[in-house]
Amino acid sequence: MVWIARIAVALVGLFSLAMGLMALASPVQLGTTLGIGALTLLGLNALRADLGAFFLASAIASALALFAGRASWMWGVACLYGLAVAGRFLGILVDGAPEGIAQPVTVELVLVVLSVFGARTLGRS
Repeated sequence: MVWIARIAVALVGLFSLAMGLMALASPVQLGTTLGIGALTLLGLNALRADLGAFFLASAIASALALFAGRASWMWGVACLYGLAVAGRFLGILVDGAPEGIAQPVTVELVLVVLSVFGARTLGRS
């Protein structure tokens, strides 16, 4: 079970790292992928900084859980992605369900489940 948890944490970390690096290297592409855009240079900077921070913090926490034996850091990752899901559901309630919402909600829910599984399983070993 520990190996499955390590794979789960690695998947969360790799996804987060890829998205974080995309935010730094190509925030316009990341914005397009997520359905958001920068109207000004300040907005472009916010895409790079804010989304980069979100995803790279998740990647770093995943790496610490995996390589430094700090499984409890995965609770923070689960919290970040869980809050993203909560924000999406709030958006659906307030504004209605936008086209394509199922995919990001599903991805984020899977990341929460993998993070919780990793935190619980690796925390026992």
